[in-house]
Amino acid sequence: MTTQAERNTRDIVDAISAQSVMINDKFCDLEKRELQDKITALTADNALLRSNADNAAQTAFINEKFNTVATELAAIKASQPNTVPVQWPQLTAVNTTPYMGGYYGGNWNGFWGNNVSF
Repeated sequence: MTTQAERNTRDIVDAISAQSVMINDKFCDLEKRELQDKITALTADNALLRSNADNAAQTAFINEKFNTVATELAAIKASQPNTVPVQWPQLTAVNTTPYMGGYYGGNWNGFWGNNVSF
Protein backbone atom coordinates (compact mmCIF):
# COMPACT_ATOMS: atom_id res chain seq x y z
CA MET A 1 0.00 0.00 0.00
CA THR A 2 2.88 2.33 0.50
CA THR A 3 3.83 1.99 -3.13
CA GLN A 4 0.34 3.04 -4.21
CA ALA A 5 0.49 6.02 -1.87
CA GLU A 6 3.93 6.92 -3.22
CA ARG A 7 2.66 6.63 -6.81
CA ASN A 8 -0.35 8.80 -6.00
CA THR A 9 1.89 11.34 -4.32
CA ARG A 10 4.30 11.30 -7.28
CA ASP A 11 1.35 11.71 -9.70
CA ILE A 12 0.06 14.65 -7.68
CA VAL A 13 3.53 16.22 -7.57
CA ASP A 14 3.95 15.68 -11.34
CA ALA A 15 0.50 17.18 -12.04
CA ILE A 16 1.31 20.20 -9.88
CA SER A 17 4.66 20.54 -11.63
CA ALA A 18 3.02 20.32 -15.07
CA GLN A 19 0.41 22.89 -14.02
CA SER A 20 3.19 25.17 -12.71
CA VAL A 21 5.07 24.89 -16.03
CA MET A 22 1.87 25.62 -17.99
CA ILE A 23 1.03 28.63 -15.80
CA ASN A 24 4.61 29.88 -16.13
CA ASP A 25 4.43 29.53 -19.94
CA LYS A 26 1.15 31.44 -20.04
CA PHE A 27 2.64 34.25 -17.95
CA CYS A 28 5.68 34.33 -20.25
CA ASP A 29 3.39 34.54 -23.30
CA LEU A 30 1.41 37.33 -21.66
CA GLU A 31 4.60 39.20 -20.80
CA LYS A 32 5.88 38.81 -24.39
CA ARG A 33 2.59 40.16 -25.78
CA GLU A 34 2.66 43.14 -23.45
CA LEU A 35 6.28 43.86 -24.33
CA GLN A 36 5.50 43.58 -28.03
CA ASP A 37 2.56 45.97 -27.60
CA LYS A 38 4.85 48.43 -25.81
CA ILE A 39 7.46 48.11 -28.57
CA THR A 40 4.80 48.69 -31.22
CA ALA A 41 3.45 51.75 -29.39
CA LEU A 42 6.94 53.20 -28.89
CA THR A 43 7.81 52.54 -32.54
CA ALA A 44 4.68 54.40 -33.64
CA ASP A 45 5.51 57.30 -31.28
CA ASN A 46 9.08 57.38 -32.57
CA ALA A 47 7.90 57.47 -36.19
CA LEU A 48 5.45 60.28 -35.38
CA LEU A 49 8.12 62.32 -33.60
CA ARG A 50 10.57 61.85 -36.47
CA SER A 51 7.89 62.88 -38.96
CA ASN A 52 7.04 65.97 -36.93
CA ALA A 53 10.73 66.88 -36.64
CA ASP A 54 11.21 66.45 -40.40
CA ASN A 55 8.11 68.55 -41.11
CA ALA A 56 9.28 71.27 -38.73
CA ALA A 57 12.71 71.38 -40.38
CA GLN A 58 11.18 71.51 -43.85
CA THR A 59 8.74 74.22 -42.81
CA ALA A 60 11.55 76.29 -41.30
CA PHE A 61 13.62 75.91 -44.48
CA ILE A 62 10.70 76.91 -46.72
CA ASN A 63 9.82 79.86 -44.48
CA GLU A 64 13.44 81.03 -44.58
CA LYS A 65 13.51 80.90 -48.38
CA PHE A 66 10.07 82.51 -48.65
CA ASN A 67 11.07 85.35 -46.33
CA THR A 68 14.19 85.95 -48.43
CA VAL A 69 12.12 86.14 -51.61
CA ALA A 70 9.50 88.33 -49.91
CA THR A 71 12.22 90.72 -48.73
CA GLU A 72 13.73 90.94 -52.23
CA LEU A 73 10.27 91.45 -53.75
CA ALA A 74 9.51 94.23 -51.28
CA ALA A 75 12.80 95.93 -52.20
CA ILE A 76 12.00 95.67 -55.91
CA LYS A 77 8.48 96.98 -55.36
CA ALA A 78 9.79 99.90 -53.29
CA SER A 79 12.21 100.89 -56.08
CA GLN A 80 9.48 101.06 -58.75
CA PRO A 81 8.09 104.45 -59.75
CA ASN A 82 4.63 105.43 -58.65
CA THR A 83 1.93 104.53 -61.14
CA VAL A 84 -1.67 105.48 -61.67
CA PRO A 85 -4.38 103.19 -62.96
CA VAL A 86 -5.61 103.88 -66.47
CA GLN A 87 -9.23 103.29 -67.36
CA TRP A 88 -8.57 102.09 -70.92
CA PRO A 89 -5.01 100.75 -70.97
CA GLN A 90 -5.32 99.44 -74.53
CA LEU A 91 -5.61 102.99 -75.96
CA THR A 92 -2.49 104.90 -76.90
CA ALA A 93 -2.01 108.66 -77.07
CA VAL A 94 0.35 108.57 -80.06
CA ASN A 95 0.29 106.93 -83.44
CA THR A 96 2.36 103.78 -82.98
CA THR A 97 2.29 102.75 -86.64
CA PRO A 98 5.31 103.85 -88.64
CA TYR A 99 5.10 106.24 -91.54
CA MET A 100 4.32 104.29 -94.65
CA GLY A 101 4.95 105.91 -98.00
CA GLY A 102 3.24 103.39 -100.13
CA TYR A 103 6.01 101.06 -101.06
CA TYR A 104 9.57 101.57 -102.15
CA GLY A 105 9.53 103.65 -105.24
CA GLY A 106 5.87 104.48 -104.78
CA ASN A 107 4.27 107.86 -104.34
CA TRP A 108 3.69 109.32 -100.94
CA ASN A 109 0.00 109.83 -100.48
CA GLY A 110 0.26 112.01 -97.41
CA PHE A 111 -1.16 109.64 -94.81
CA TRP A 112 0.56 108.52 -91.66
CA GLY A 113 0.16 104.88 -90.73
CA ASN A 114 -2.06 103.59 -93.51
CA ASN A 115 -1.05 103.13 -97.08
CA VAL A 116 -4.16 104.28 -98.81
CA SER A 117 -4.17 105.04 -102.50
CA PHE A 118 -6.74 107.10 -104.30
